[in-house]
Formats: sequence, structure tokens, C-alpha cells
Amino acid sequence: MYPLFETLCIERGEIRNLALHQQRYARSLAAFYRDKPAKVFDLKEIIQKSTALLSLHSEPLLRCRVDYNRETYQIRCLPYRRKIYRTFQPVICDHIDYGLKYSDRRIFDELLRQKGGCDEIIIIKRGKVTDCSIGNLVFRRHGQWFTPDSPLLAGTQRAKLLAENKIKVRSIFLSDLPQFEEIRLINALNGL
Repeated sequence: MYPLFETLCIERGEIRNLALHQQRYARSLAAFYRDKPAKVFDLKEIIQKSTALLSLHSEPLLRCRVDYNRETYQIRCLPYRRKIYRTFQPVICDHIDYGLKYSDRRIFDELLRQKGGCDEIIIIKRGKVTDCSIGNLVFRRHGQWFTPDSPLLAGTQRAKLLAENKIKVRSIFLSDLPQFEEIRLINALNGL
């Protein structure tokens, strides 16, 4: 019913990176529904109307998921607690395609079964580092943060950090991983 979704961070009542989410949402609609025009809602407006958001406003951090299709949407907001990811397991998947934020995430469920005792996975496609199951990755070397030039999905947090010159893009291959001192997961709810 809803093939696509956006996940937004609402911190103390403020929607983070709203303009970047609105742009990705509109681009995704246009790409997914190429043959028929889609109705583009104003994310700020529809989130503010949500009764779930109003009832949870006292929470300092909310995970707001907007599932959508060509004509309608569904919103769910839940309190969010940031997790710490310390260990990452590289997994190879050359056939993964996640250029849009699809609701069908079975491929990630399949890949996560290979993580063993690690907290998260690093998805390797054709020898290159891409993303993890729930966001983009950044790697620290000599005080500088880098993000792979081959993300599965160009995230809004990644775009923000690139625009602020806090991270740089570079090719990162599986064989390059030992040269980095730290790995972090970034997404709408987890910044650098």
C-alpha cells in the first residue's frame, strides 16, 4: 500500500533537516511514479497535523516515519533512544538496489542475518563500501571523516554534513577498512 517512506527526527518539537527530507520525498515520488503524476504533500504541514506527534510532544527525541504512495500517506511517531554501534560486520551483496527509501526491506533482513555477534553490518557491493542497514557510514582517519562515494541511498544527514564540510566523499573499498580508526553510522536520527 505504501511502497516508500521517510524517517525524520523531531528533536524538542523541531523537525531536523526538513528541507532535505522534503526534496528527497519529492524526488522519490517523481522517480517511483514516472508514468503518473503524484501528489506531493508538505511534510511539515502533515506532520504538524498528526495527533501522534501532539500526544508525544513531551519526548525530547521522536522518530517520525511517513509511509507514502502516489496519493496518500500514514504517519507514526515514537520516542527514540539513540543506540551505540561499536562493531560492524562486512557483508557482500552485489545485487542490492536501494536508490529509493523502499518500505520493503527484506534484503536488509537477509543481510543482517550475517552480522554474527556484531552490532551492525557494512554492505559491500562490487568491492566497495556502501552503507549499513539503517543509514550511511562515515570513517575517521587522522581526524578527518570520510563517507563512501557509493552509498546505496544518499541520506539527508550525509547531505547536511557534506554541505557543512564536516565529511568528505571518497572511494572506500573493503580492503581499505583497516586504515580507518573509527566507524560511525549516520542517519536522520544519528548525526556525526
